Amino acid sequence: MRKIYKTILVLLSLQLISYANTIDKSINVIEKTNSKLKSYQNSIDKNERIKEHLLNEYKYTTSAIKSTKVYNLQLEKIKKSQEEELSSLNQQIIDIEQTQKNIFPLMIDMINSLEALVKQDTPFLLEERTTRVQRLKDILDKADIQTHEKYRIILEAFKVEYDYAKTIESYQSKLNDKTYNFLRLGRVALYYQSLDLKEYGYFNNKTKFWETIDDAKSKSNIRKAIKIAKKQQNVDFLNLPFLATKEK
Repeated sequence: MRKIYKTILVLLSLQLISYANTIDKSINVIEKTNSKLKSYQNSIDKNERIKEHLLNEYKYTTSAIKSTKVYNLQLEKIKKSQEEELSSLNQQIIDIEQTQKNIFPLMIDMINSLEALVKQDTPFLLEERTTRVQRLKDILDKADIQTHEKYRIILEAFKVEYDYAKTIESYQSKLNDKTYNFLRLGRVALYYQSLDLKEYGYFNNKTKFWETIDDAKSKSNIRKAIKIAKKQQNVDFLNLPFLATKEK
């Protein structure tokens, strides 16, 4: 009986050992399977990351291409606008050059006419006006002054001459090397008065000569007019009958 029991125990032990070996093999298989599954999962995760990275790059590249197309389109518009502007500027340069060619002879004629006016006009402020005309001639030859600025200076000179017709003025100047007080009424009448108030005269626009004045009333009116011009007396009616007499 004891022998049979031992035999059974041996058989059971052998079965247990066999079963344990089987379990160990199963565990090894499971571990290897898990390892492979983990490797496969890592590979899948890696591929997913690569896929996501490629997808992001694709999206970025697509967006960049779209932005580049928009930018290139804008550049084309800017380029076209610049070409049109350049063409316009070139035409303006041509027009300006043509205008300068036309305006230069005009400015010469304007200065010549102004010079003729000064020579033929009543000889008031003769030195100042003659110097102004000469300055205009000098300006025409200056390369550092632009054409439009030359034209502006000439127009200013004409305006000064034009304004003389609307004003009265008293100033000192020389006549035959002697200093006198002069009275200008517009640009139509010019008188002189000696500093000692003894000599009086006027410029005869018809004869182009200076003539003396002996009439006491006319002398008085000239003295009054000089004070008015100097703002030393209120404006008053001036009676200079000798002008009317000379014009008859």
